[in-house]
Amino acid sequence: MKLFCTNTSLFCFGVSECRRGAPPGWTATVPTPGQQFPLLPPNLAPCGIVTGEVFMQRKRRGLRKTEKKAPPLTEFEQPKKRKPFTVFLVEDDQDVRATLVEALKALKLDVRDYMTAMEFYRDYRERTPGVLVLDLRLPGMTGLELQEKLAADKFDLPIVMISGHADVPMAVRAMKNGAFDFLCKPLRIDDLIAGVGRAYAYFYDVEDDRFTDDLEETEESINRLTSRERQVLDMVVDGLSSREIAAELDVSTKTVEAHRARINDKMRAENVAHLIRMSFAYREEQNG
Repeated sequence: MKLFCTNTSLFCFGVSECRRGAPPGWTATVPTPGQQFPLLPPNLAPCGIVTGEVFMQRKRRGLRKTEKKAPPLTEFEQPKKRKPFTVFLVEDDQDVRATLVEALKALKLDVRDYMTAMEFYRDYRERTPGVLVLDLRLPGMTGLELQEKLAADKFDLPIVMISGHADVPMAVRAMKNGAFDFLCKPLRIDDLIAGVGRAYAYFYDVEDDRFTDDLEETEESINRLTSRERQVLDMVVDGLSSREIAAELDVSTKTVEAHRARINDKMRAENVAHLIRMSFAYREEQNG
């Protein structure tokens, strides 16, 4: 059973059982009638609040087991004697930005928000621990252009891209350019928290061997795909639309959609963002 907000086109907030792609160990508490949550603005219906731990970590090279525990999702513990971990949020929609800032600050995170990419670029100081949550489509400098500018300046800051469905090819390009993660709109707050948690773990070297298990499961799922499904998956990960894939394979769009449905089912992917995250993690592991 999944719980979704009605009365908004911006967010679906609330989960039930642990979902593949979110950190293992998450649980969801369903509120009693009338129970309110301070995270939610008036136009969002209270659905649930996520508790548990952040376990997943994406590493650039390899994975190793560790005894370290990940921080609880109810609150991120800021490291002592170090600069605080900061979430830099670049989102041009004022209402969306305010909602995300409130949700992240409730987890005791230091949050700095910006309306444009250029505002962030002028304010950012190198080596500030944190993660950049960046909308792809922004006025003036786009999210992709900001990513490329930061890379040219050799700023090693994890970037979580936020993309609309129509921007998937751009998001794939961002991942190829080194983006840490990307999330699809409509954005769920628990998915954002998971992405921030993975970046937090990456920055402070908090690991868990359960992510290795996830990679093994991804490999098993990919091995269950037919050769044509593997071909379609590779094209999806390369950023091609169903129509473009159909033209490449000389089949109907309906046939491609059927292949994609079977791929999602076999890999238990919630959406294209989840599918691409798994595929990129698998490719990185295979490439060492």
